[in-house]
Amino acid sequence: MKRLLCTVLLGCGAMFQMMGQGAILKGKISDAVNEEPLPGAEVYLKGTSTGSTSDLEGQYSFNLPEGEHTLVFKFIGYEDQERTVTLKAGQTMVEDVVLSSKYEQLNSVTITGNLQGQSKALNQQRSADNIKNVIASDQMGRFPDPNAAEALQRVSGVNIERDQGEGRYVFVRGLAPQFTNISVNGEQIPSPEADVRFVALDAIPADQLASMEVTKSLTPDMDGDAIGGSVNLITRTAETKKPQIRGSLVGGYNNLRQTPNFQGSLSYGQRFLENNKLGVLLNASYYDNELGSDNWEREPFDNEMELRDYELTRTRTGFSSTIDYKFNPNTEVYVKGLYTRFTDREWRRRYVFAPEDDEVSMALKDRFESQTISTVNIGARHNFPRIQVDYEAQYSYGEQNTPYDNELTFVGDISSNLDFSGEYPSLDAPGYLDNSQYGFDEFENGNTLAEDRNLTGKFNIGIPYKTGKNEGLLKFGAKARFKDKSFTIVNNKYEDHGGVPGADSFEEEEASKNFLGDRYEFAAFPDMGNFITYFNDNPAQFELQTEDKAIDEAVEAFEATENVIAAYVMARQQFNKLTVLGGVRYERTEVEYKSNDVVIDAAGDLEAIIPQDGGTDYDYILPQLHFKYALDYYTNIRAAATFSYARPNFSQIVPAQEANLEDNEATVGNAQLKPVDAFNLDLLGEHYFKSVGVLSGGLFYKNLNNFIYNRTIFNASYPLTAVNPIATGVDITQAQNGQQANIYGVELAYQQQLAFLPGFWKNFNVYLNYTYTHSNAKIQARGSSNADDTEDLALPGQAANLGNAALAYENKKFSARVAVNFNGSYLSEIGSSEAEDIYIANRAQLDVSASYTITPKFRVFVEAMNLTNQPFEAYQGSEDVVIQREYYSWWTRVGVKFDL
Repeated sequence: MKRLLCTVLLGCGAMFQMMGQGAILKGKISDAVNEEPLPGAEVYLKGTSTGSTSDLEGQYSFNLPEGEHTLVFKFIGYEDQERTVTLKAGQTMVEDVVLSSKYEQLNSVTITGNLQGQSKALNQQRSADNIKNVIASDQMGRFPDPNAAEALQRVSGVNIERDQGEGRYVFVRGLAPQFTNISVNGEQIPSPEADVRFVALDAIPADQLASMEVTKSLTPDMDGDAIGGSVNLITRTAETKKPQIRGSLVGGYNNLRQTPNFQGSLSYGQRFLENNKLGVLLNASYYDNELGSDNWEREPFDNEMELRDYELTRTRTGFSSTIDYKFNPNTEVYVKGLYTRFTDREWRRRYVFAPEDDEVSMALKDRFESQTISTVNIGARHNFPRIQVDYEAQYSYGEQNTPYDNELTFVGDISSNLDFSGEYPSLDAPGYLDNSQYGFDEFENGNTLAEDRNLTGKFNIGIPYKTGKNEGLLKFGAKARFKDKSFTIVNNKYEDHGGVPGADSFEEEEASKNFLGDRYEFAAFPDMGNFITYFNDNPAQFELQTEDKAIDEAVEAFEATENVIAAYVMARQQFNKLTVLGGVRYERTEVEYKSNDVVIDAAGDLEAIIPQDGGTDYDYILPQLHFKYALDYYTNIRAAATFSYARPNFSQIVPAQEANLEDNEATVGNAQLKPVDAFNLDLLGEHYFKSVGVLSGGLFYKNLNNFIYNRTIFNASYPLTAVNPIATGVDITQAQNGQQANIYGVELAYQQQLAFLPGFWKNFNVYLNYTYTHSNAKIQARGSSNADDTEDLALPGQAANLGNAALAYENKKFSARVAVNFNGSYLSEIGSSEAEDIYIANRAQLDVSASYTITPKFRVFVEAMNLTNQPFEAYQGSEDVVIQREYYSWWTRVGVKFDL
């Protein structure tokens, strides 16, 4: 990469010397009141299609011949402006422009923070060459969304998976999280979790971000492994010479646990030196939340039920910084960094009722886990009269560290009866609250560490050109990314070696109160800390299960490396109102891994742990084609035909095997698993309102090949590929490639400040979007060994209906918003038969927020979330077989935001 980069730069210098003497016009477009940049603003030569669009920092640049030119500057929600400039050959002219809001001259309506955010986001969407949605930081702040995942749920076509009521994983256009690419400042970040590629976005505070982009149709200069879409999280940069100090102080309350939460953030940004050459931005935030859930779960095939009482303390810590320096109008260097740390301390109390065994278990868990993501981007941009060059190196690191995970179980010989005919299960288990009925069963403790590192280098070269009066840009570049991923585990399981007392012998915690509205009771569970003290003082009474320890640690641990080499070429051509962008991207992936096979013999004893290593590689050529036709400045028709793919998760391709020949069951990795590839079609019409808003509607279609699902092969030979198998009649579960899947969808969106209405009503703002998706996937029929026998099902993660509705009122000082987020049911896990398929049920969450501007620099606000206490609900096979309901109640936040 170093040699290639040096060669490119030398070639660029030579090319610049040989090319003719044009001129460069560049500058910054910003708001007249607060001097903030206006991204997505358009500047063009009057009466022509020659022009440019401002970037995230409000900067624009394009090449012009010498002479006098009249320029037009446009931005939705702002007054147009014209400027006349005279350029000389070889000159770089800087022409900064400030635009004024169209509403500043009106007495009753102003572009407040909410409209500024919407205006910036919509201008970026309108001016983009491809189909994307943009969320500005101001717009994020108007919804009660503390993390990046929850902020993204407001985008059309985006669904989220929640954990303990908080948004965690992102689904784009009905596809599971592994089909979505997550980037920070344009470059992929690693997953802190061991077995997957995708990133849990609850780890990233929303207030660390300047904006977020959801790209739904890829261009050749983007990574190709994003079938659902690509989410880019963009950190803040310094904007003005005047110091900008922003922050918030927030306190809150969780109704279920009757506990507080706290959040604070502070950022400082300023530009220094002559011509604002140096920019420095520092940003920090901290969020502490005490929460929990009341949960019941069911195993319908075993006639078992669990009651789960969760208490959690979660924190989010975020730091980000950007330092940039402009040597001259044509050369800029920058360093961008992001660090986030998410911690999760979980206490779980659990009863397990097993009527068939006449047993009830009481189990206690105490676990601490932290996830860390850090990235550093170092790069530069050069803009010469006839060539544009940028290059960047990035290092990113993801870690999930669980320093301790303690689980303690007692078992009692207690009879129980269960009835699932009502909304809540009916339970009859006399004596289950008497701790003296429970004897010690087992104690597990251990720790895990998952690490993922990316080292990336890339460059891009753009060469502007003209065909007659029409502008064009030829662009090409290359990238190399080197990944190291590993998972290590220590897991100790102890059973009674003689003399371990029962549950009533340990000092107890306080009994859980009002569990599921007092429908069930919890006794005071043993205190984990007191038990661990006893465990440490009496080691002879506990027996370490050495075989279980060896099996768990061997089968889960792995090491892997992945090298990706990519190159692309593309061209963007303007034909009056029509923009055509096309090109092709090539990506090669090489993977190597180390893992272990674990074999348990027919007697249930560990037979062997066999180290394994291997690798795989694959190549993709990805053509991309985009059209954008501007009926006028405010109205676009877009179309795209693109190719993309999604790599398998590491846990699926690492061929670790766990074979329990006593139970005739095995779980096997699949080193031959192919990536999922897709052909994508998009059609979108969009109209932007001068009063800040958009009305859009679109269709999309995806054809997926080799989609991945877990298949159970009944009565198989083990190993599957062995000439002389160790055993027969084994049920083997393995990730395999399905045949083909099709996704069809419709996206509709409408948002607008209703400034055209009279009087009081002009202060209302409407935000609506709806997505309908249908999928059909074809797999080998479950229960059949004949590859020609197939069955159809929906893709996991694909919800038929998604939507958002929000109504806001905003005047000069006061604003209020009511928001509803809805997602329909979807298939979550494919079982070994249709009756074992697990679905997540419909869910609608109601949130409200309000704020009051005390002064232009201080604003107080209040937020209330999940006011209707919507549960997380899952069912198996049929909606009548509910297997889980988890309730969180409502929570609130009250605080102050300041902008000094």
